[in-house]
Amino acid sequence: MELDVSQGFLHPATAFPFEASLTLEAQDVGGETVTFDPVTLEGTYFVADDTVRLEGRLTTTARAVCAVCLAPAEKAVGIDFDETFRKDANETEDECFRYEGKSVPLDHMALTLAMLNLPMRFVCGRPDCHAAAELKAWNEEGKVWKEEPESEGTYRPFEGLDVLMKKEPPEQ
Repeated sequence: MELDVSQGFLHPATAFPFEASLTLEAQDVGGETVTFDPVTLEGTYFVADDTVRLEGRLTTTARAVCAVCLAPAEKAVGIDFDETFRKDANETEDECFRYEGKSVPLDHMALTLAMLNLPMRFVCGRPDCHAAAELKAWNEEGKVWKEEPESEGTYRPFEGLDVLMKKEPPEQ
């Protein structure tokens, strides 16, 4: 999808609101297929010389399978963005996107933003999912991990170092 920014060339340095909706193709991420609900982009753009700057918010929902139980999992994605488009941009080296004419392509920018804000792994969070116990161990209010009872089968290779660190250094 292309965003028409011709008004910005007629009135440079003036902010113009925009709203766009587009569809991203399914992506292969580490062997897993991630799909996206329709992406909504809202914000403003302005033009200065041959540079177009877009500021706003991208929202969508990413869908994949739970990394633990393989049930469907989803993650709401909401990203504030501030992106630059230039006519002479080299997208592989510059930190901006390339455009031609009086419109900027939104597809590549939206895909880049959505992919960079995906979780490391999708977890469904259902009560019967084995990962649910791991997630419940995090105490949101106190921002600390709850103490879990230790099992005898847990191997802790650096446990002996704790004893060494607690010993008092010899006096000289």
